[in-house]
Amino acid sequence: MSVPPIPSPPPPTHREALGSLPGFPHGGPEDRLARAREYLRESHARVEAFHRGGAAGLSTCRLLSAATDRLVQGLFSELAAELHAPSGIALVALGSYGRRELSPQSDLDLLLLRGPGVSEASVAPLARAFPTLLWDLKRAVGWSARSPDECARAADSDHTIRTALLDSRFLTGDTAVFDLLAEKILPELLTHRADAYIQDKVQELRSRRERFGDSVFLLEPNLKQGDGGLRDLETALWIARVRFRTRGLTGLLQQSILPGSQVTRLKAARDFLLRIRHQLHFLRGRKEDRLTFDLQEEVARFLGYQQGPVLPVEAFMRDYYLAANAIRQAADALIARCEELSTARKISLFPERRLGSFKVFRGKLTVADPGLFTREPASILDFFRTAEEHGLPLYSWAREQAVQALPALEAARAIPAVTAAFKALFARPGTRGERLFELHDSGVLGAVVPEFGRVTAHHQHDLYHVYTVDVHTLFAVRRLYCLRAGDLVEQEPELSREMRDLKDPLPLYLGMLLHDAGKGMGGNHSEKGRLLMVALGERLGLSPRQREVAEFLVKDHLAMSHTAQRRDLSDPALIADFARSVGDVEKLTCLYLLTWADISSVGPRMWTGWKAQLLRELYDKARAHLVGSAAPSGERPSEHVLERFHARWARVLGEPRARELAQVLPERYFLGTEPSRATLHGRLLARARKRALAAALRHHPEAGYSELSLAAQDRPGLLSLLAGVLSAHRIDILSARIVSTSDGLALDVFDVRPPHGLLLERSRWRMARTDLLRVLSGEASIEEVLRRRRNGSLLQRHLPPVAPKVTVDNRASRDFTVVDVVAQDRVGLLHAISSALTGAGAQIAVAKVATEAHRAMDSFYITRQGAKVEGPGDEAALVGAITSALDALERESAETRT
Repeated sequence: MSVPPIPSPPPPTHREALGSLPGFPHGGPEDRLARAREYLRESHARVEAFHRGGAAGLSTCRLLSAATDRLVQGLFSELAAELHAPSGIALVALGSYGRRELSPQSDLDLLLLRGPGVSEASVAPLARAFPTLLWDLKRAVGWSARSPDECARAADSDHTIRTALLDSRFLTGDTAVFDLLAEKILPELLTHRADAYIQDKVQELRSRRERFGDSVFLLEPNLKQGDGGLRDLETALWIARVRFRTRGLTGLLQQSILPGSQVTRLKAARDFLLRIRHQLHFLRGRKEDRLTFDLQEEVARFLGYQQGPVLPVEAFMRDYYLAANAIRQAADALIARCEELSTARKISLFPERRLGSFKVFRGKLTVADPGLFTREPASILDFFRTAEEHGLPLYSWAREQAVQALPALEAARAIPAVTAAFKALFARPGTRGERLFELHDSGVLGAVVPEFGRVTAHHQHDLYHVYTVDVHTLFAVRRLYCLRAGDLVEQEPELSREMRDLKDPLPLYLGMLLHDAGKGMGGNHSEKGRLLMVALGERLGLSPRQREVAEFLVKDHLAMSHTAQRRDLSDPALIADFARSVGDVEKLTCLYLLTWADISSVGPRMWTGWKAQLLRELYDKARAHLVGSAAPSGERPSEHVLERFHARWARVLGEPRARELAQVLPERYFLGTEPSRATLHGRLLARARKRALAAALRHHPEAGYSELSLAAQDRPGLLSLLAGVLSAHRIDILSARIVSTSDGLALDVFDVRPPHGLLLERSRWRMARTDLLRVLSGEASIEEVLRRRRNGSLLQRHLPPVAPKVTVDNRASRDFTVVDVVAQDRVGLLHAISSALTGAGAQIAVAKVATEAHRAMDSFYITRQGAKVEGPGDEAALVGAITSALDALERESAETRT
């Protein structure tokens, strides 16, 4: 199915439940508040029980509105009689209360309507007392008191007042006064300056979307005000009411403005969001419209989502995104249709012209023959391609015809005409993907490529993946398009050159499209995605080489990122193994481009200079190996390299010290260090003989990190101490290279960043250096420093859990055991892991730290007594020691939070 379904709402049952509501008890002024509070408590409990029993969202709205009516009518009647209010007044519900769409903590919008001849002064006591009483009952009230003519004037000057009046409903009082409003004023509101009203509401919608993130697919969306929220639907219905003189979704169906299938889908989407909103209000006991991480998990449990191939909360959020996206699309389409009707009455500045089977009508692309899309499904893809080539928006009616023809497109997806039209659209020279999201939102992309359609709105419950799988993927494909078109030459000159020189980009585009398509299928999503790519390649008639490249990219799309960020790129054997696994330069280049697009499309600021540097280093070294220009991948530094180090040391430190450094430093120092750093390191080691700590801080602004070089007397657990102090000062460690000399010194080089920004501030480093000296001298313990810093930090809000995982890899390096740790990032994590490794008798040579939002992925190159840690028993003990350290850190963090 090209458009995944939204959960169907339960049948309406509020009418049967009305008898369960209590009546509002009568009495005197002395016990009025007590009676009202008791009524609110009891009726609220009845409505909550009704909701928790599985009622439809709209049914709960109706029952809650009925209960509120009884309260408001009872209190108003008592006060009106007590204050001798004049006749000729009416109490009117507005807004969501007028529509009978209340949630448990919704505001009550009320209008005290004065009839002709009733003065403002005569109702002033009631106008003050009644809202005050409701406020005393802890109800948020929007209150106004006006005559019908005053309502008309206010509505004319303020479109929000006009909107509220469109949803007016009589509550109590003089019906004749309300009839005057309904029969005289409201018809004028529907006709007077209708085009201006529509433009006001459209601008309001756009501004609101900007304020609330301008995307359906936020990690913690707002159900009411966010993109695709309930307010979007309400806005579209208000505009449609003014344009078509019809009310609600059923009215749009009755007038054939929307097809029955879309009305059914919209009703399901609205009800799903209403059920969620009710649950948020009941859980919080206050107005809460933001679906935060902790509430997502609770609502998923309430709605009965069960464990499956994906987490219950991920399945729930997928349904939420589908519902919200359906509302957004329908709202936009309905508003576009209303705007088109406004334009139709004006003199058109856009002459009609033919473009093959299509024509330009009022500046938009449409279809001349309504039956074309069903008879020739490939023409749907040609329609989108033509619109993109000519920079034309789609006419709403024609777009709807394409959607209605999707079953025909699904049935024909394998015929040559459709596959050729898809390839012509998807790999069009010069494309920037202008219609890519519209192609997906309409269901066309999923109809042609169901392998991709299956991940529509697929949610990942973490902070790293800002977008759903499908949205992230489309952003990544568009970035590749823009790179190919030359739009990013200034920002990414090297990547732009590689992309421009790529002879056939189609395998790259398809590999990008399906790189995450296997998610949610259980098991290895990369291998599952490869099988999907096999099926797509066969159906599209790709050449054997195109299929080879595309399948490789899907299966190994994480390989380059993993190797660059979590492995030691100074190891020639690692580079050789990686290059062999890739196979050739074309696949390497495609993988490099895909990795860039993947990371940079995950979310804002995910692509950093640090990651760019690592990936470029891996690409250059692997490419050199593949073309045969790399140096031999020996395990010892060449004489030429040693001579470069010796020359620098001798020039600054003298010949004897140069010979000494060459003898005391291990061979891997020369393999993993640039000779340009030799002088600095030699000086630091000399100073460390005379003082507790020698340090140097250098910035690399072009790559977005700082380099911190520390030298000290070597001791067991030194890395743990250094990492602990840096962590306590919120200095993020990107990597650490640890070198021990044979004469008892240690040189640790850290690549670091501050918590905000790119380069480590001198002030932060000075404070950290003070604590380092105190810890190294024994004046303070590392536990004391960490405890002080933890206690001084702000309490953390609830975050999605990160299941800790520890693995031991003895294949990644010839000389070292590599320990990979995935855990929730927190203060002291690197200290805890390195302490556990030291306690297990391991020596750490390299530490690589990668962080995805609040998930840390740390890798450690270790030995024990100069050899790898091998054997099931030793490996299990290593895993157990680190797991215990992670558990202890979690307990400490929990105690700090409480």
